[in-house]
Amino acid sequence: MMEWLRGIDWTAVGAMLSGIGTILGACAVIYAARKGSDTFQQWRRQKHEERRIHLAEQILALAYKLKQVIRSIRSPMMMAGEIVAVEANLREKGVIDDSTPEGAKGFLITAQGTLSRSEQFRDDWNKLVDTMPTAKAIFGDEVEQQLNEFWNQRHEIIAAAQNYARIRDLPTEVREDLIKKEIARKEKLEKVLWFGFGENGADAVAEAVDDAVVTLENLLLPIIRSDTPRGTGI
Repeated sequence: MMEWLRGIDWTAVGAMLSGIGTILGACAVIYAARKGSDTFQQWRRQKHEERRIHLAEQILALAYKLKQVIRSIRSPMMMAGEIVAVEANLREKGVIDDSTPEGAKGFLITAQGTLSRSEQFRDDWNKLVDTMPTAKAIFGDEVEQQLNEFWNQRHEIIAAAQNYARIRDLPTEVREDLIKKEIARKEKLEKVLWFGFGENGADAVAEAVDDAVVTLENLLLPIIRSDTPRGTGI
């Protein structure tokens, strides 16, 4: 037995074991590196998904807010204090004075009241504009398009207010067809300016806003409420 052991080249055995140890060490390093890489990628996916969820929540909250903003702007009711403030503003700008006919004054006050209400929500409109590029980058064109619908309806309201200010209070001696044409123009603009003023309660502005909100809910609520939102691969 001892003779057999003395015949072994222990130097060679040591070298071989050293080589095996080096290989095992290298394998351990490679494994650790791959494990670390997988952990890093998982961390990145998690952070990316957290950002998607947070942005989805922000977009929906903004949509709900803007729906209420638009309804507030389009309220047909003007309190006495609001009327006084708007009239004072128009007088200060020189748009109306004591010689302005009451009918024309009424159109101007209504128009300016709508513009002033919209201006009160400037921060919300700015937030909408700032959010759209990020929404497009993260969620694609459809989410951006639905957000843009709020801006489109704002534009419709502002344009209607500006045209409403140009309505003429025609005297009765003017041709009947001209009076009818001006009345029809007035009623068309009022359907945009005020909610619920369409025929049979139809409201194109409100319907467009509601459709945008519903579409955004369909696109974003699954991301907010699901543990594994679509498109993540987690």
